[in-house]
Amino acid sequence: MKFFKNHWIRIFYIIISLVLVRFAFCYKDAIVSDITVFNLFSYVGVVATLIALLIAISEVIHSISISKGIQEEAKKLLEQAQVIDVASLVSECLVVLDETNGHISGERYVLALRSFQDFRRTCLRISGSDFLVYNESNILGQAELLLQQSTHTNAKSPLTKKKRIEIQETILNIKESIEKMNPVKRRG
Repeated sequence: MKFFKNHWIRIFYIIISLVLVRFAFCYKDAIVSDITVFNLFSYVGVVATLIALLIAISEVIHSISISKGIQEEAKKLLEQAQVIDVASLVSECLVVLDETNGHISGERYVLALRSFQDFRRTCLRISGSDFLVYNESNILGQAELLLQQSTHTNAKSPLTKKKRIEIQETILNIKESIEKMNPVKRRG
């Protein structure tokens, strides 16, 4: 069944060609009244040319239909690749946010700031309106500002527990929003 579906146009032009040959053979005497070798040769040439034209047109139509099928399949594969790429970037963002939170818990605020800046660079590679809408709330900028402020602490003036919890809550909120952006979860 798949063979007939893939080659229907070829089957069609073979049948039409056979009908044309049969018609030409049956009505040869009526069409060519003076049967000389040259007239017979011309008649066979015309029939062969018509069959060749039919085959050429049919093959062009067949090639166009195959090209459209390949184009559709390529689009599907590209869309799948884009979903996988975005899912990979989301996963990378989540790992970097976990790393940032770990640095905050260990009071390594300079490393936490660097990790968060890596997160922002990675996050910018995620395309889509979800990220743009999310970023408009400027929560990323607020979180980075809090982390920059925390790098100016020292043993004499440490970061308060309340401020550290505020930073961690902000990062966890960002992480939750990033998890919602995962295209794999949205498709399923």
